[in-house]
Amino acid sequence: MIFTARKNLKLDVSDRQIEILVGCLLGDAYLTKLGKIQVEQCYKQKDYIDWKYQELASISYGLPKEVVRFEKADNRVTKSLRFWTRQYFRVWRNIFYRDNHKVYPKQLSKWISPLSIAVWYMDDGYHKDKNCILSTESFDLEGRKQLAKRLQDFGVEVILRKSGKLRIRTKSLLRFFELIRPYIHKSMAYKLP
Repeated sequence: MIFTARKNLKLDVSDRQIEILVGCLLGDAYLTKLGKIQVEQCYKQKDYIDWKYQELASISYGLPKEVVRFEKADNRVTKSLRFWTRQYFRVWRNIFYRDNHKVYPKQLSKWISPLSIAVWYMDDGYHKDKNCILSTESFDLEGRKQLAKRLQDFGVEVILRKSGKLRIRTKSLLRFFELIRPYIHKSMAYKLP
């Protein structure tokens, strides 16, 4: 797919890169008004962000850089790693955000694949006992319903929790993990049962 920034600036983005970016944006990534996608992970997930960078290097600026923050709430210092894509994704900003809040864009449903679901899960999901949760509280109710429907297209049933999270139904856990397992980065294998 070709993205344009200005009249003469074009960026060729592979289908695989689009699937990864969609997974990132469903998860932790942020899309600026200028059209740059910020990809950031905590420092202990260095191998995972290095993998993301390798996959997206041709459409990104520079290597991941260390970010140090002081968290006033609990008086601690946190470290993370961050990199940015080039600013060709302004058109996505207009469909992923409404009034500066992230929304689920139905028109990108075709790019939700087992790979993008795996990236989303690695970013914003967890598994404990018989509970498998995907964080979706940043999306409105309609967006969560659409995400649930898209997962159901892959044979994965979910429950919409009052907290705004999606819980994979127990009877769909095996199907969900079969779907994403081939795409889980080895450093994130601890998220698998």
